Amino acid sequence: MKEALRGLELGDHPWACYNAFVAVRSLILGLLGRPPHSPTPSVEALPALLKKLSPNPPEEVMRCARCLEKRLTDPKGEMCVKCADILCDYLAKLVSPSLFEKFKF
Repeated sequence: MKEALRGLELGDHPWACYNAFVAVRSLILGLLGRPPHSPTPSVEALPALLKKLSPNPPEEVMRCARCLEKRLTDPKGEMCVKCADILCDYLAKLVSPSLFEKFKF
């Protein structure tokens, strides 16, 4: 997320959106017990990965997952960072408080 925020500060919307997407995708993969930066590519879309972790996420969360996918080709940095923040907050609620504190999400 640091790179997404840096991209946003510099006005580099493609960089902000790409890094927001990577941050959320890595978090979801890690929570699923999969290597977040595996050399083997995953062809699963972000909304599908999210549903594996949480079968019925709130609509706002799903909108943000779809938004991050879409913004890879139509970058709007502010929207990407906001959606990544919403997704990270939601994912943090799925994690036990002790784990959340340990890793300081």
